Amino acid sequence: MASKIELQAEFEVGIEALWNAITKDKLDVLRKAAPQLLTDAQVIEGDGGLGTLAAINISAAAPHVPPFKEKIVEFDEANHAVSVQGIEGGFLKLGFTRYNVSFKLDDLADGKILAKTTITYELEKNIDGTQLVKEFTNFTVEYLKTVATYLQKAN
Repeated sequence: MASKIELQAEFEVGIEALWNAITKDKLDVLRKAAPQLLTDAQVIEGDGGLGTLAAINISAAAPHVPPFKEKIVEFDEANHAVSVQGIEGGFLKLGFTRYNVSFKLDDLADGKILAKTTITYELEKNIDGTQLVKEFTNFTVEYLKTVATYLQKAN
């Protein structure tokens, strides 16, 4: 049975800027926003929209996390909603059997947006995944904060 974690945070960035930074321009922005994080990242197929498959290696920042592939499985540009599913490697090698990370951006006015994050996951049986889930959640939160901070400084 899948477990779910829901988070939200406010950011003072434009909704379109953050939307593009977590979708179409994700890897380029991440290289600029957190060069210390990425060892390598490339789009294998797609254009940043639905079905885009990316290969990512974060071993520079997290040597214990193997390279991984993720795919955009939901992409709703009108509602600023995107979901990414782990396909291979990474946290799937560390104890997750499945994970999906969804972001939904809402415009709050006055240059602020609300970013809602939902992490849906399943773990291998017979493991205590408390620390693994905490690390994955922190990784996801820090990713979004890093991108938003980069966009704030770029403006």
